[in-house]
Amino acid sequence: MHLFFVREAWRSFRQHRGLGMTAIFSLTAALTLCGLFVLLSHNADSALRLIGDRREMVIYLKDDTSETRRAALIESLTRLYGTTTYVSKEQAWKEFSAQVGDPVLLEAVGTNPLPSSLRVHLRPELLNASSMEEAARQVAQFTEVEDVRYGAEWVRRLDELGAGLRRGTLAIGVLVALAIVFVIYNTLRLTVLARRQQVEIMSRLGATDRFIATPFVFEAVIEALAAGLLALVVVYALDRAFSMQVVHVAFLPLMWSGGFLVATLLLAWITAQIALSRVLRSVGA
Repeated sequence: MHLFFVREAWRSFRQHRGLGMTAIFSLTAALTLCGLFVLLSHNADSALRLIGDRREMVIYLKDDTSETRRAALIESLTRLYGTTTYVSKEQAWKEFSAQVGDPVLLEAVGTNPLPSSLRVHLRPELLNASSMEEAARQVAQFTEVEDVRYGAEWVRRLDELGAGLRRGTLAIGVLVALAIVFVIYNTLRLTVLARRQQVEIMSRLGATDRFIATPFVFEAVIEALAAGLLALVVVYALDRAFSMQVVHVAFLPLMWSGGFLVATLLLAWITAQIALSRVLRSVGA
């Protein structure tokens, strides 16, 4: 039975090739726009996640902190917030010297003014502005702590950037979904009207609306699949061209590409079902 519907859908597509190709190219254009934005969001999300994984909280210790108290503090911080690393005054000075690189400036500083510190690589659930702010407030209450730094403004802007990208992706996705609905609805309407006589005959012979509509639904899904695959090919070509000329851009992983196609097919199927229920009623009337 399904093979019959597929054959009917393919026969209808060949008979109205111009209409079908127009629909495919229109859908490809809309899906390519969406695919490019999804590609941008994927790479930006990967970059933000990489940067986010490097976020850490730096805790400066008081000079009179004993080794025993420091060890207890490290144990508490590791248990509550994440992996904690001790940086001695000497190690901090070596890192500072490597960054400055000018012996004259280093001699002008004189004695080592840098305090010892603890670097906390925070757990993933704490890598956001509000959680880091609360963690810093709690850590500052320990008696061994002189000061806590974590780049509050930088973390906040990073979170805002990630949220903005997600909102942008959602907005583009909604616009493309509306475009898919518009194209599929009008394509099916014109296709059914072109076969109006055949539809009326099938209806008078007792064929149900579902039986009549199924080949049209298959046709819409096939056109959406072709458009989705073409869009991914175009996005991949643009991705390779951009990577060769400007900077490396990672293409969508298999799961993202599959989800893109599945979402396209699902939307096409739902739109076709709704559109045909209205179109067939108008033809039958």
